[in-house]
Formats: sequence, C-alpha cells, structure tokens
Amino acid sequence: MSVNLNSKQATTGITAVLVIAIIVVLNFLVGGLGFGNFRIDLTEDRIYTLSQGTKNILSRLNEDEPVTIRYYYTTDDRVMPNVLKPHVRAVEDLLLELVKASGDKIILETIHPNPNTEEEDKAREDEIQDMGPVNQEGDKIYLGLAIQCLDQKEVIPFLNPPAPNEGSAVEYDIARAISKVIKPAKNVVGVMSSIPVMGSPMYPFQKQRGQEPWVVVQQLRADYEVVEVPMGTDKIDSNIKVLLVLHPADIMESAEYAIDQFLLGGGKVIALVDPNSVVAQAFSGQQNPMTGQPGGQINTASDLKNLFKSWGIGFKNDMVVADMNYRGMLQGRNNPTALQLPAAAISREDRITSGLNSLTMVTSGSFSIDKRDGIDADTLVTSSEESAMIDIADAEKARSPQGLTTFNSGGRKQILAVRLTGKFKTAFPDGKPTKAPGKPDTGGAQDEAKPAPVTVTTPPVAVPAAAPTPATAPVAAPAAVPSAAPAPAAEKKEEPKKDDGSLKESANSEGVVILFADVDMLYDAFCVQQDPMTGMLVSRTGNLPAILNAVEVLSGGGDLLQVRNRKSAVRPFSTIKEMREKVESRFRPQLMALEAERQKTAEKMGSLRLKRDSKGKGFIVDPQQQKDLEALMQNDVDLSRKVRDIKKEQNKEIEYTKTMLKWLNFLAVPLLVSCAGILLAIRRRAVTAAV
Repeated sequence: MSVNLNSKQATTGITAVLVIAIIVVLNFLVGGLGFGNFRIDLTEDRIYTLSQGTKNILSRLNEDEPVTIRYYYTTDDRVMPNVLKPHVRAVEDLLLELVKASGDKIILETIHPNPNTEEEDKAREDEIQDMGPVNQEGDKIYLGLAIQCLDQKEVIPFLNPPAPNEGSAVEYDIARAISKVIKPAKNVVGVMSSIPVMGSPMYPFQKQRGQEPWVVVQQLRADYEVVEVPMGTDKIDSNIKVLLVLHPADIMESAEYAIDQFLLGGGKVIALVDPNSVVAQAFSGQQNPMTGQPGGQINTASDLKNLFKSWGIGFKNDMVVADMNYRGMLQGRNNPTALQLPAAAISREDRITSGLNSLTMVTSGSFSIDKRDGIDADTLVTSSEESAMIDIADAEKARSPQGLTTFNSGGRKQILAVRLTGKFKTAFPDGKPTKAPGKPDTGGAQDEAKPAPVTVTTPPVAVPAAAPTPATAPVAAPAAVPSAAPAPAAEKKEEPKKDDGSLKESANSEGVVILFADVDMLYDAFCVQQDPMTGMLVSRTGNLPAILNAVEVLSGGGDLLQVRNRKSAVRPFSTIKEMREKVESRFRPQLMALEAERQKTAEKMGSLRLKRDSKGKGFIVDPQQQKDLEALMQNDVDLSRKVRDIKKEQNKEIEYTKTMLKWLNFLAVPLLVSCAGILLAIRRRAVTAAV
C-alpha cells in the first residue's frame, strides 16, 4: 500500500507526531533533568510558589554564614516505594528553588543512603530516621533533611508526603528549620491552665510513665522556651513574651490581676475559655499516679469575668453555640454543637487566620462586644446565621442518641474568636485585690498532676474527735457570752489605700488580646491525627496552626505563619452542607412536632406501665389500663412510621441535590467548551457563506 506524503491526511499525521515528539523532549529536558528548575504555577493560591514568609527568612541569611542543607533520600528502586518517588522529586524542586531564591547563601548537598553504603552511615550520624525494614533482607529507606549553620543544626527526620486533601508541609518545615539555625535565641511563652496540658512527670516508684504534654505544648517547645505559670499566681514574669491561658476555671482575682498587669506592662495574651469543656470533664477526678488519690475536679466552665468586663467582652459561661450549617461529627453522630467551621467562617483579613481553611470547635461559647474607648475588636471566627445559643442541658442532649429535639435559629452569626488591640485600662482600679480568706490559691488539676506533698492527702478523719466533748461545751458557753457582749464594736478607720504601684493603663496602643470561646479545640484528638504511613502526628484542621500563628505574631514574628497556613488545605464541602441544611430546615418542623408527640406518648406509656404484685411474681392487670397501653403502643408505631417516611423523603431530596451538584461539576466545563465551539463554527460558516 502506498502513502501519498503530499496528501492532506499525511501532512496532518506527520504534524501531530512531531508535536508529540517535541512535547516529550521538552518534558524530558525540563522535568526529567530539572533544566533551570523552570515551572509555572497556575494554581489559584500559588501553592507551588515560595511564600513571602519563606522569602523574608531567606533575605536574612548572612553571606558569611551560609546554610547547608543535606538532603537524604534513597534511590535504590528495589526498596524505594513508587508512592514516595513523586514526593522526593517535589522536595528536590523546592530545595532548588530555595537555593535560587537565597542567592546561593544555601548550599545543597544531595546524598543517597542506599542499603549497605557509607551514605547510609552518614544518614544515621545526621539523625535521619529510617523506615523499614522494607524487605526480607532488612533494607531500610531514608527521606530526610539536616540543616546546619555554623554549630547550629536542625534535623527533619522524615519528610512526610502530604495527606489527601492537604497541602504539603515541607516548605514550612524547612523554613522553620532555617529560621531556627540562623536565630538560636528563643522567646519565652507562658502557659497557664487548670487542665494538665503540660503533662506530668514520670513516677519511678510506681513504674508508670507520666502523661505527655499536649501536642500544642510540644509544638511550642520546638520554637520557644515554654514555662508553666501556676493558676494561683499573682505575678507573671516580665521575661514572658506571650501568655497562653487555657481554661481558667475558677480563676482567682489575684491571678486575673496578674494577667491584667502583664498585659498593661506590654505582654501579649491569648486566652481560651469555655462554657462546657468536654475535655475538662474527662480530666476531672483522674487518679494521681504519684499519690494514688483521685485528682481534683475541674470546673467545665471558665471565663475571665473581671478582665472581660474591663475589655468590653460579654461571655455567658452557661450557653453553648449550636449551628445547623456547620455541624460536625462527635461520638459517631451529627452534632450541631461540634462545629466544623469552613473558610467562610474564618476571617480572611487577619494575618493569624487568613490562610486557614477549617477549624473544629466543640461546645463552644460565644462573645459579645461592648466597645471600649481605645480598644478595637476584630472578629476572627463566627458561626453561620443558622445558629443559636442553647443551654448546657440541651448541649448534653445533643450529644446523646436522642439528639437535639428543638432548635430555633437566632438568624445571626455568633462570635467564636475575637482579637482586641489598643490601649487597655486596668480591671482593678483599686490596686491589687486581697486574697479571699481561707481559700488557698490552687492550680486546679494542673497542680494536682504534680507530685504534691504527701501530707496533703491526709483525709479529714480527725474532725469527729470533737464529738466526745459535748459535756464541757454547755458549761463554758454561758460564762463566755457576757464577757464578750459588752465589748463595743471597734470602729475601724478607713485608711486611704496606698498606691501599690499597680499599672492603670497600657503604656502605648500596642496591647493585644486574642480570645477563643472554646478550649477543647486544642485537645490532641481535635487538632491532630496520625499519619497512616509514618505514624507521625499531623494537623487535621486549622486548630493547631491558628494558635501557633497567634503566638508567632504576638511574639514579634510572622514570617512562618505565611508558610504554615499552607498546611491547612482541607476544604470542607460547605456548599453541600448549606444545601443540605436548606432541605432539612423545611422538614424540621414536621419532624420536631412528631418527636414531641412521641415523647408525650412515651411519658403516658411510662405512667401506665404494668405493676407487679406485692410478691413480685405476677402483674396486676387492669383491662382498661391494658387497652390504653395497647392504643398508645400502636400510636407510637404510627408516629415512628411517619417519622421514617419523612426522613426517607428528606434523604431522597438531599441525594437528588447532591447528584445534581455532582453532574453540574462534571458537565459544566465541557458544556461551556462545546457551546463556544458551536458558536465559533456557526460564525465561521456564516463568514464563509458571505464570501
């Protein structure tokens, strides 16, 4: 068969082959060889371009003190999993970009620690974590970094590939390590809490391990010097830059005064309060491993009454936010008090929250703002308008299998986090408050977790000793009364209170307080999860980055948060949730009416429950009672059927809405392209016909 190379079909085929060949060659040169590390980032948020925070850190590198990065990764195809190879390549691209952006102030060394090589020994010397063995020969793989400047070294033992639906954390980890080796001095962060967030020491006598600190504390310790501030303190060290207050349950005035003076003296405060902390509830009464005694009870509600009043903040510590649009899962069921907040609920304007895509808050409270002169309030996080404040009893009901039976939307957003800035005035204009007599300062469960003196545990058994002396008491009493009665009440002269040196207001307008209406959001289970590949903990929402961002900004930094925010790339399906809520809101009145009727029926059935006879062997049967009971049971069955039918109809409509949205996503772009093509074809034909 002969082919006419001059024909139109042959020319088209040859052109197509040449185009494909050129694309393959270019891809090989640019992608395979890393030629010029050239690439174009067309993503909406430019997530594959170095962030401004990283560039700022690189700009501080000293030409005479270059940073050396040793990049370890195994190249042996026998052992290196294919799933890690794209990640290896992505990290190398990023490192090349860092070298380029640094102006050659970063020296990159690439080392391949393949099995049974000297490079493998070098990786171990640099404390790179191995993974394996990956085969029967006991071979291991490596993928980590050692970053060094002079005698300062930071190691990233293993570079986790990004989890599904998350952005990569590699740029943040590297930028953070570079920042640490070029600036070894650490700022001091104080942590004050009634919950044992700092962990507890090891108990050698009972051979028990102490509790690990919460992940947020571990993360802070990686970048700051973290010190514990007792709940009973009346003064906060001036070397502390940022004070993190977590669940100040039953805080005393003296401790509030300490926070007040710390703020007025130039310190920065981050406080998390809660109307009904489920974590505090879980920690209450835990056994102290040192003494074997039950731990202290922790009040599940917390606030800062005196300080809030001074700052113009309202907070009801017995009311919880329920949100039908942003409800999440808790204990295996949908719960409107377990808030899964999407990006739409988080401020895009504030540096601390601008890059966060989601937050999880559990039984959160809400703030109101009564503006004070000199203090600006910026809302950071809100609920949706389909929310309302419910009391603690209803919040507990929402966690039960029964769920929330009544809900009336307030029609407005609730403030869940707020930032206050400006010139603060003291909440204690009369100076340092005196301690309440007989009420010792206590650190709550945080202090209970410490190895407390054993004498404290002596039970108050000695009190009954007064019982054997009743005979002497009546005798002494009459004699004592007359002698004491004539004594005139001594009039105490009100002496003017001396100035105790308390600060009355901030020295400038740079005071900052950040408030969150939930404490549980920082508990490990709500902010981190285990990576299935490496077993390491990674952020599951923006909870942890939000607090780390706040600490970093308030301690005078800010570069790393621009990088860190990329880690929180989870994008909840907020549109689907809102559409689901619209459907459910139409069916909710019918369902709630039926549930209320069922509740009444159940109560009537309870009152008609058959009673056993006096011997407990048989039932006392009343024919009319039996008849009424059967009618009520039948009514309950009918009501259950109606509820089931409505839920079926509701779910059918929800599924229809989801299906329509899915097909719209699939077909929208192809349809638009097809329409554009048809229009172009019609126009071309019209032009051709006219010629």
